[in-house]
Amino acid sequence: MISVILMILAGILNSCMDVLQFKYQNSIFKFWKSQQWIDPSKSSQNKWKYDEFGMWTGEKFFGSSTFLVFLTDFWHLCKFLMLLSISAAIIFYTPLVNWWIDILILYCSFTVTFELFYSKIFIKR
Repeated sequence: MISVILMILAGILNSCMDVLQFKYQNSIFKFWKSQQWIDPSKSSQNKWKYDEFGMWTGEKFFGSSTFLVFLTDFWHLCKFLMLLSISAAIIFYTPLVNWWIDILILYCSFTVTFELFYSKIFIKR
């Protein structure tokens, strides 16, 4: 059962990523205060250093473009948490019915949740 909950969480986080990437202007995220951390068109400023001429000069801090990228923007944080949720779902998996029905249950848990959040909940009315 823990695996189902973790797959639901992974679906929510994946929809968050896709809404930020493809529907940001129509999303509830557009109204959050920290736009530099949320808006994909601005968040690169959190990863890279620029000189006075606007030229890229390197990472903003050690690991900001690699293993610590999840600290730089909301999209990468959601991706990190989604992968963590899927990994934890594997670790905590215990059979519910049998393996092939369990695969269907886990798949539906992820995709139905994804679609609900991507199409309805994260979109402004």
